Amino acid sequence: MKERILKLFPEIDWIENEELKDKVLKTLEDALRIGGWEPEDMDKIPFTLLIKDCPASLLTHFRGVTRMAKKAMEEFNALYDYKLDNDTLIAGAILHDVGKLVEYKRDADGKVVKSDLGKDLRHPFSGVGLAMKNDIPSPICHCIAVHAGEGDGRHRSPEAVVINKCDFLNFETLKSFMGLI
Repeated sequence: MKERILKLFPEIDWIENEELKDKVLKTLEDALRIGGWEPEDMDKIPFTLLIKDCPASLLTHFRGVTRMAKKAMEEFNALYDYKLDNDTLIAGAILHDVGKLVEYKRDADGKVVKSDLGKDLRHPFSGVGLAMKNDIPSPICHCIAVHAGEGDGRHRSPEAVVINKCDFLNFETLKSFMGLI
C-alpha cells in the first residue's frame, strides 16, 4: 500500500527524516484501512462535505495544502531570521485532514457521508488519534489538532499557522469560484 500512496502523493518524499516519513505513511495506511478505503479512493472522496458537489478530491486538497505550505515556508525562511521546520510543516500539512478518512464513509448508494465516528468526532480529533497511534511527534500532532476551527483563538505554532492559512486559502478560494462567497 505504501507504494500506491507514494505514487498518488509524491510530496511525502519532501519529508527529510526517513523514520518520520515512514510514520506518516503508516498513519495514512491506518486511516485508509480503518475507514474502509483504498489509496486511490483519496482521489474520489470530496475534500469537504460543506461544499455541495465539491469539485476537489481529498487527495487534491492534501497535495494543495502541502504544496502551498512548502512555498510559503521557502519564502518565509528566505526573508526572516526565524525558520519554519521543514519536516514539521510538511508532515503536518500532509496529515492535517487525515481524520477525514475515518470521518467519512460511503453510504448504501455510494455517496460520501459522515461516518458514525465522524458524527461524534471531527477530523482534527480523529486525526490526532491516528497520528499519536503511529508515534507522530507532538509538534505535528499539534498542527493537526489546531488546523481548523477547533484551533481558533488558541496558540498555534508557526508551522500550524501556515497550515491553517493554506487550508483555508484552498477552501475559501474554491468556495469563491463556485459563487458561494
